Amino acid sequence: MKSLIVIAFCLCMLPAVAYAQEPSNRAPLIMAPERFDQWGDVRLNDEDAHLDKLAAQAKEWPLSIIYLFIHAGQTACMGEATARGIRAKNYLVHKGISSERIVVTDAGWRKEVSVEVWIWPPELGKPKITPDFDLKHRAVKLEKHCKIKYRGRVNP
Repeated sequence: MKSLIVIAFCLCMLPAVAYAQEPSNRAPLIMAPERFDQWGDVRLNDEDAHLDKLAAQAKEWPLSIIYLFIHAGQTACMGEATARGIRAKNYLVHKGISSERIVVTDAGWRKEVSVEVWIWPPELGKPKITPDFDLKHRAVKLEKHCKIKYRGRVNP
């Protein structure tokens, strides 16, 4: 009698166990999106480390969008934030992240160069960044004929 009950129980549980082990095509849900990372005017190797961390996380959340908000500093070359954003996007694409998932925004100017990174679910739209520290155009010194400062790599 006990073996009959055990067999009946196993037969009843078999569909539930099979369903629980089916692979899911759904990506992990980002429950409370927030800024993922930020950095300032750092050496290229340090920026690469931030971008490596970002690429690894983006691979964990394959349906998310990566937003890079780049602020140029108070003294900046024309197009500096855009150039930094393009460089970061190219680096991430080289690391295997689809370019369609990366949104680069020239976010204006702050006293210091800054990069804010958000990994965001597409259904929430674009994240809002705080403009509290943004500088007005008249407070910025733009250099027209300069080369954008590329930080040198530190050889290990």
